Amino acid sequence: MLSGRKLIELSYDVQAGLGRIDVPDFDRLRTMGMAATLAIHLRGLQEIDFEVLRKVSDHFFSIPSYALKEVCGILSEIGYIDLVRKGDRIISIIPNIPHFKDLYEGVGDYFTFSELNEHEQGTLLILSELQNKPENRDRLISTIGIDRPLLERCVNIGSTGNYFKEFRARGRSIIASPFYFSDNLDELADVTARVGADDIATVLEVIKSNQGWPLSLIQKRLELGGKKLTTEQMQLLVHLCAEGILKPPSIEFKNSKETFVFTPKPGGNRLDASNREIYERAMALVSCVRKGQLLADQFRIKMPVRILEVLRDQGYIGSNSEAVNQYRNLVFLRVGHLKHVTGDRYQFHLTPGEENRAALDLAINLLRTGELANLDVRQEARLALSKDERYIQSIISAAELKGRGQIALEGDSADQFEQLIFAYE
Repeated sequence: MLSGRKLIELSYDVQAGLGRIDVPDFDRLRTMGMAATLAIHLRGLQEIDFEVLRKVSDHFFSIPSYALKEVCGILSEIGYIDLVRKGDRIISIIPNIPHFKDLYEGVGDYFTFSELNEHEQGTLLILSELQNKPENRDRLISTIGIDRPLLERCVNIGSTGNYFKEFRARGRSIIASPFYFSDNLDELADVTARVGADDIATVLEVIKSNQGWPLSLIQKRLELGGKKLTTEQMQLLVHLCAEGILKPPSIEFKNSKETFVFTPKPGGNRLDASNREIYERAMALVSCVRKGQLLADQFRIKMPVRILEVLRDQGYIGSNSEAVNQYRNLVFLRVGHLKHVTGDRYQFHLTPGEENRAALDLAINLLRTGELANLDVRQEARLALSKDERYIQSIISAAELKGRGQIALEGDSADQFEQLIFAYE
């Protein structure tokens, strides 16, 4: 049975996937997802006018007005927001979300798996199985203990929401989630049908515990962070990299080019455009300190996470003779710059900015836990929540105009427009 963080994290993904699509089979699940969505975007913000909240929630989070009051009531009961009322009307909200508490866990304490209907429970159980690997349809039925017609309905709904996708590979039906595996899903489904899901899950779990390990070192030692790999698992890892399923970054140093292995890149619903650059900078940060830890030219880094913590806390890393080679790629990515100290010794200084701070926090979390934390926060939405009503109205109007601009002319109107164009040739 799912509970706490897991329950709400999966509900968030379903809500993000379905957006404005109404699903009669779902009830409480959408409310759970909406509550989680709103909570993660409110942390750290000041008092918000309810009319602004209403429009931002509808535009960015697909939370309709009729559902927003219930969601705000839930967050108020949890203690995450205070409601400012005038009579029965909500005038504004005051976020009161703890900075050092897991938001998913906090919202998860309010809900229970047992209050969901069978379609909602089935959806979350399937999605939970697909977070770390694709899976054979028949094995899903056996593992979860779900009826075949119910699984069929859940998968059909999920295909519409793009959090489930089904493939036919080697005579088997393979189900995967584009939310957790964004690249080359067809090949991943084929690999699953060929080698089975268990080895894929094992390899990805080992990578998660050792994010940013150099591929050359893995191949040489047949191990990853002290965890031995079988020959088959090694071949699988290399194949996943070669086919672009893992898409490990390759970084050029002075005398070498190294590839660093990370878990799969999340899909677009979990990694929007504003967070993509943060993700890439975080991988580069991890790769550079892994280079110093595992492939140092002369002086080895003993605690890579501590190096990044120092960079976060004091804004620079102490000078050393390998800094130019080790951190030059971070200069190209505008993460920071190198400052000459003396001789061949340089310091790496972090370039101030919200994106770089976020990338550094993500890199530290990758080294500590292996998790891609806080990539579900849409910065554009948080900015809109901190502005007045005119700001969000301008965004909505621009989006509507863009939509209207895509409507194609038909029939006589198209012919008249074409003749008008010809007149000016």
